Amino acid sequence: FFSFTCSVTNKKPAQASITKVKQFEGSTSFVRRTQWMLEQLRQVNGIDPNRDSPEFDLLFENAFDQWVASTASEKCTFFQVLHHTCQRYLTDKKPEFINCQSKIMGGKSV
Repeated sequence: FFSFTCSVTNKKPAQASITKVKQFEGSTSFVRRTQWMLEQLRQVNGIDPNRDSPEFDLLFENAFDQWVASTASEKCTFFQVLHHTCQRYLTDKKPEFINCQSKIMGGKSV
């Protein structure tokens, strides 16, 4: 089971990161697998905007990573938080959101 978080420090300037964690069967704790700074995110690919699926891809500056959320709803929530966080904390290069359902971006078609 993989989970993911988008966290922001309270230092000035704020630093945002995306962390992929794994929970092993029978365990209540999570182990950090990978972490990237938000500035490294180049593209968020929802894979298929015409169906609710938990799969998505994230393209970073020097890495491509395939993800599977627990549910399509969890993926949608993560995309909404990620989009909002990018809009708030990234001033220069904002990542491209492709193949995402319009409800994810507040009704805007992407």
